[in-house]
Amino acid sequence: MDIITTNELCKQYSHKLVIDHVNMHIPEHSIYGFVGENGSGKTTIMRLLTGLAEPTSGSFTLFGVKNTDPAIYEKRKYVSAIVEKTSLVPSMTAKENLRYFELYTGISLSEEDRDSLLRKVHLEDVGNKKVRNFSLGMRQRLGIALALVSKPKLMFLDEPMNGLDPEGIAELRDLLIELNQKDGITVLISSHILSELEKIASCYGFISHGKIIEEITASELQSRCRKSLMIKVDKIAETEAILKTHNVTDYKVSSNGEIKIFENLKVNDIVAELNAANITILSINSSEESVEEYYLNLIKEGK
Repeated sequence: MDIITTNELCKQYSHKLVIDHVNMHIPEHSIYGFVGENGSGKTTIMRLLTGLAEPTSGSFTLFGVKNTDPAIYEKRKYVSAIVEKTSLVPSMTAKENLRYFELYTGISLSEEDRDSLLRKVHLEDVGNKKVRNFSLGMRQRLGIALALVSKPKLMFLDEPMNGLDPEGIAELRDLLIELNQKDGITVLISSHILSELEKIASCYGFISHGKIIEEITASELQSRCRKSLMIKVDKIAETEAILKTHNVTDYKVSSNGEIKIFENLKVNDIVAELNAANITILSINSSEESVEEYYLNLIKEGK
């Protein structure tokens, strides 16, 4: 079941179409990695889905309810978001920030509930330390504690790893996995640190210039980002003919004369045949494509 779907969703500011007929599908209980360059439209889509902005055209559903249905306001009670930055009061402690947020939202927690939330985000030992003295990682985790006050089923996180040191990133990563696997919270997370996103995401949405260029599961992505043999030659057609004699069908030819082969081969035999056919090998190497490389290649193909 998809917890969110969008149908030809568009957002236009002045004469610029910043979200261009977007169709997204976010499965329930997933961690959806939202990948795109700065200005690609990630934050705008989060604002549309959380009701902070209205679509110019198109629609979306949240928990199966269409955005134009008044019942959407009831469903939004199960959504929490940290979009752009976390609103914390620097002069207050962690627990005082929780109390302040309760007043703001009209939600009342017991002292036991507050202690439980701080334990969940690993801030149980901060005592009376003011937030102004927190590390960035601690502030991010406190922001997530605030987002958990309403006991959400869906959470939006916009670049939560930005500026964190390796320890802070690891702590945040482990927390998100725990919230997803133990508490069943669906997470939509955007991040530029794709090597970290790769460790937690169960599916991805790749966006560029306001358009979704691909949605893919983590297992599908892993199968595509596999090891390959890269051969650059001066005669592509002749090389393809030799590959076919070896029953090689899983390969890809780029415009610059590079052939990426995804099957296990006896490299020495192939090289010998290429040499015998007077095909010049300009370069040859093995590689394993990363998520970042995969995304960049998608953009190049789209252009």
